[in-house]
Amino acid sequence: MTQIKICGLMTKEAVECAAQAGIDYIGFVFAESKRRVTAEQVADLCAGVQTPKRIGVFVNATLRELLTIGEQAGLDGFQLHGDESPDFCRELRAASGKPVWKSWSVKSDGTDGQIADFQTAVDAVLLDTYQPGAKGGTGQTFDWQAIDRFRELLPNIPILVAGGLSAQNVGELVKNYRPYGVDVSSGVETDGVKDIEKMNLFIQKVREQS
Repeated sequence: MTQIKICGLMTKEAVECAAQAGIDYIGFVFAESKRRVTAEQVADLCAGVQTPKRIGVFVNATLRELLTIGEQAGLDGFQLHGDESPDFCRELRAASGKPVWKSWSVKSDGTDGQIADFQTAVDAVLLDTYQPGAKGGTGQTFDWQAIDRFRELLPNIPILVAGGLSAQNVGELVKNYRPYGVDVSSGVETDGVKDIEKMNLFIQKVREQS
């Protein structure tokens, strides 16, 4: 069964929808973003809800920041979108006792091989679309044929796919490429706000092909 993560949650309604649907992960953005939240907000949003696993999204945060926010927000894992090294990922994993995911922007310039350095440093890799100056959240897809190349580079690491996913294309992705997981944010929004109907339809399309 393909794992489902909905990222950038900012409302109680969206958190409750994700919980009721029984998806695997919800994501909260602590990096600079229009979807940025604080640890206190996350604690409030999740209060009284048996939530899916909570993943925090960060860009070049310090170890102390990660550990502090992780504890305050009740995070179950960390998703790193910056220039974090394999050694830093190992340090965070050891200090927190929580899974660490590394986001990787898919390019076609031959540098993708560097991801192999994370083979023993992280618990999963999230493939996203490369866009100069962006750290994820591009809303654009990449060439999914690249997924097989990353599987060869990371034979023992679960691979999640992000970038431009929506109910209109996620079924094709799951059917043809069978990623460990899929991650969506803007693809289940209307006017920048999580749309409950779109969230449920996205979840349905993934499960139809899993």
